[in-house]
Amino acid sequence: MLESNRNTGQTISSRDMLFGDLSLEYWAAVDSSDIPWNLFKDAKKSVAIGNSLDAVETLKKITCIPGLESRQYLQAYHFINELQGFSEDEIKLFGVVVEVSMPEGHDTLAIYADYSARYYNYSGNAITWEHGDNSLDQQIDTILKQGMDIVAKIGPWKDARPGPPGTKMARINFLTSHGLHFGEANQQALFNDALAGKIMYAMLDVMQALTSKTQLPDTEVATL
Repeated sequence: MLESNRNTGQTISSRDMLFGDLSLEYWAAVDSSDIPWNLFKDAKKSVAIGNSLDAVETLKKITCIPGLESRQYLQAYHFINELQGFSEDEIKLFGVVVEVSMPEGHDTLAIYADYSARYYNYSGNAITWEHGDNSLDQQIDTILKQGMDIVAKIGPWKDARPGPPGTKMARINFLTSHGLHFGEANQQALFNDALAGKIMYAMLDVMQALTSKTQLPDTEVATL
């Protein structure tokens, strides 16, 4: 599944939309003048004239605005990190993305601190959850708490975000204010891991809850 931004001509995959690490050019070209989009546009203008300090200050304003989408915070931190490196501030976890290789493709589930979720089935079917009710809140809170325990033990990934995991592999991506952290292993090994396994099974429960809310036609889901 691909999405295109008319203002930049860039076409990216729906998977790329999950991680909060798109380019400033793409993100600032969103056709809206509302907060925080106007601030992203201001930051891009500052970068264009070589004023990185002003851009960082503008982006920091976004991180302090309450009630935004998790991916908006992630994008603001992503650009700040690109412009000045990681800060010494406390790491914040805004989302978890689990990717599981299937024989026909990949199952991908993303949950966020704003209680939204995205599920992309290998078949091409998808579910978008925009916090329609509070039924998933406790599960998401638990996953984020467990995720922080793992983030505290691993450092950020400093290279370009890798593509989807290979055959029989699974990956847990942690989306933080200090960049991407992830763990990858054979699927069964990840489910059996003392720390990662808790998140894998909790994410599986969320996926099954989502599919029960919105029945996908002709779709099988991971049952590891």
